[in-house]
Amino acid sequence: MTFDSIERCLLAQLADALIPPGNGFPSASEAGVAGAYLDQVLAVRADLGERLKQILRQAQGRSPAEFVQALQANDPAGFGVLAEIVPGAYFLNPAVRAALQYDGQTARAIDPRPDHLSEGLLRSVVDRGPIYRPTPGR
Repeated sequence: MTFDSIERCLLAQLADALIPPGNGFPSASEAGVAGAYLDQVLAVRADLGERLKQILRQAQGRSPAEFVQALQANDPAGFGVLAEIVPGAYFLNPAVRAALQYDGQTARAIDPRPDHLSEGLLRSVVDRGPIYRPTPGR
């Protein structure tokens, strides 16, 4: 699904109502949420594209901050779509992640040592020894 420049401009305005600049962080529009990052989010969540277009049509000619407040109060599902897309696109921006000191999801090696033994979580079970009930007929 594609969004034209007018839709992207409107999304940027709505996004700034959700994520304004502050404390060394850019606003949503400064972070590029209505550009390539929007495309990346919709590549993963294409099911949200049509609903986003509906929201943008409803927002035309209205104050972005007032529209977002009304959307939250009157259309929680629509607000949920906006509140999923905008932060999703925002946190794709490398500068935002760097400011948060968040490298994103990275693979971490699993410690091969069983922690349940080294931390003593199973010490009482090990000390007790094996217990069982024989299976009937065996």
